[in-house]
Amino acid sequence: MTRLPLFDEDEGEYAEVAVEMARSHDYITPTLNGSPFYEKPILAFWLEAPLVELFGTHPWVFRLPSELACLLWLWLIMAFAKEFLDKHKGQLAMLFCASSLGVVVSAQAAAMDGVLSALIAAQLFDIYRYFVTQRKRYITRVYLWMALGFLAKGPIAVVIPLLSSAVFFFMENKGLAWRRALLYWPAWILFLIVTLPWYVMQYQLMGKAFIDYFLLRENVGRLVGGLQGHTGHWWYYFPVLLFIALPHTPLLFRATVEGFINRQKEPINRFLLIWFMTVFVVFSIAQTKLPHYLLIGLTPLFLLMARYSESIKSIWWWLVLVIEAVILAYLPSQLQDIETHTHQAYISAMFSRLGEVIHGGYYEGLMVALLITLLLVIILRVLFRLSFLEVSRLSVILTSHVLLLYLLLPAIANLQQQPVIDLAHYAKNLNEVVVADNRMPSFAVLLGRSTQNRRAGPGELVFLRVDQLSDYPQHQVLKQEGGLVLLRVN
Repeated sequence: MTRLPLFDEDEGEYAEVAVEMARSHDYITPTLNGSPFYEKPILAFWLEAPLVELFGTHPWVFRLPSELACLLWLWLIMAFAKEFLDKHKGQLAMLFCASSLGVVVSAQAAAMDGVLSALIAAQLFDIYRYFVTQRKRYITRVYLWMALGFLAKGPIAVVIPLLSSAVFFFMENKGLAWRRALLYWPAWILFLIVTLPWYVMQYQLMGKAFIDYFLLRENVGRLVGGLQGHTGHWWYYFPVLLFIALPHTPLLFRATVEGFINRQKEPINRFLLIWFMTVFVVFSIAQTKLPHYLLIGLTPLFLLMARYSESIKSIWWWLVLVIEAVILAYLPSQLQDIETHTHQAYISAMFSRLGEVIHGGYYEGLMVALLITLLLVIILRVLFRLSFLEVSRLSVILTSHVLLLYLLLPAIANLQQQPVIDLAHYAKNLNEVVVADNRMPSFAVLLGRSTQNRRAGPGELVFLRVDQLSDYPQHQVLKQEGGLVLLRVN
């Protein structure tokens, strides 16, 4: 959370909007480089902007809400597991959640995916409690979490719980209880009290532009079209699931199969499977596809993995670690091939720094991590006398965590973000207005002032990518690094 710089585009975007909100004290209309920002609802900036005012613009400040949300997510999983499974399974489910690649990355990111995952989990857990007890207080809580989710990410926080619960309740022949919850007007009043004020004020200030961009383009548009080129085939999320569940992928598939086989024995298995499948199907149908969308569907899988944690042999854990090590070992050569064959000037220039990044201790770090794994196996086996399955699971989980946080992500940060940092520091010393588009918004955060997204005039500074140099035929390059350029227009 503290070691890595902000990553563009998403983290830089969230951060710069929060910075501008903190400066302007306008907590109604978020802006990016001075222009109204309609892509995200308001909750992220309400959480981050006060922290910016208190602590400044350090990367950890923007990531703190996500980190705390993921800790809440873990607590919710533990509380639910203790209530309906047992404490040990709750501990395992927390371990699997806290160490899966998708969650680890989400927890370190200045975005709302961790917050939404926690709120979706809170909703679905209370929906199951209502299913078991029929108590109305759980209905009220569901609508409160739903309202906060609506402020965090929009309509998806309503769609997923409603669809999941409808399928589950009607399959369990409890459709009447579901309809009672749906029509429980005190809960709807609470939902409207929480959500309506900001949406109404934003509409009054911005009018139809807010509706057209946020509700139609950013929500309906993601369902019917691939925004910003983020699209894929119907099977897109099958390989994504393999990736974001690492290093637990074999257990995930085995546990899902076991849960399906035993679905008739207990309603909780059916509930967890329906929850996951609802998320998977909805986002598979949607035309805009991104890997982190699937995070809100991982919670039920963590619980199933905890239920059937003994269903795979130790060799599967070690196979995952071998695959991870091989991929990390071969990744630099594959990126060098891309640099050689790509026709994209920015990608080629960025990857030209690969040798500098790799020679900074990449392979040495990989070897040290693997040696630590062997030492950990000995310690856990000899001193703590754990079973070989437990030793394998803990050793592989810890090593995967280390490889991600201390090897892969720092290398990516060096490759992609170090040029942004260097050019921002150079421009900061010039103390002039900088023209830039919104592709690298962390530049403005590092610069300490907003950039201007417009056509630059003679004598002005411009921050851009190398593939945009043709936009300014007459220019003087002040600094260039890793495919990014700071120039002055002649």
